Amino acid sequence: MTTTVATTVVITTAITAPITAPITTPITTPITTAAPSTTVAPRLQLSADGPWRRVDSAPGITTPGLFYELMPKLWAYLPLEMDLEHGIAWTLHNPDDIPVIEGYLRAQMTFVSATTQRPMDLRASTWSATFDDPATLAWLEAAQRDAANLDLDLGVVLRPEVIGDERTESTAFIYDCTLDGSVFRNADGSVAPGSHHRIALSGTGFRLRVADGRWKVVQMGDQPEACW
Repeated sequence: MTTTVATTVVITTAITAPITAPITTPITTPITTAAPSTTVAPRLQLSADGPWRRVDSAPGITTPGLFYELMPKLWAYLPLEMDLEHGIAWTLHNPDDIPVIEGYLRAQMTFVSATTQRPMDLRASTWSATFDDPATLAWLEAAQRDAANLDLDLGVVLRPEVIGDERTESTAFIYDCTLDGSVFRNADGSVAPGSHHRIALSGTGFRLRVADGRWKVVQMGDQPEACW
């Protein structure tokens, strides 16, 4: 079941299997921890006291921008200049986008922290602080019953874009064409069906809304248009 948002954004009511489309030039070696950033701070950047660390680069990214390590094997990239040849048609230039992106990244960190545990920890207090999405939680509860869990494996680079023409003061949409090297694993440690041991492009859409004074993810699902 899908819900059509405006004229272009289609968000499904639950997450489907992890990525399937390989990157043109795949990264075949595991992603390692990046060194702290030594570059001059740009005019716009994420909050310095946030749960991230600014670094100089992220694997698979060649276009200048902001790079943050969120946790081992999980990065975020925010472009500062256009690079259509590499699919970058959005840049971080609007200060109002910063709180939206930070809410999104906090939700991703909650998701990854909970789902990489075995068994998954779906009772963490950060769920209610970053998510208001019953469909996603129901999908994860089913995976939890199957004793599956997420493995960041080769690493993940988030590349969020705030969709400007869908913004209001209390709602926003994010497209993310993620460089995704994660897999879901079965209880015995084997790779679950639909997962692949490789870095791949994963297009996902996220609907966010202000609730309790903070930006939360309220819906997420496949969004192929995020990877154009």
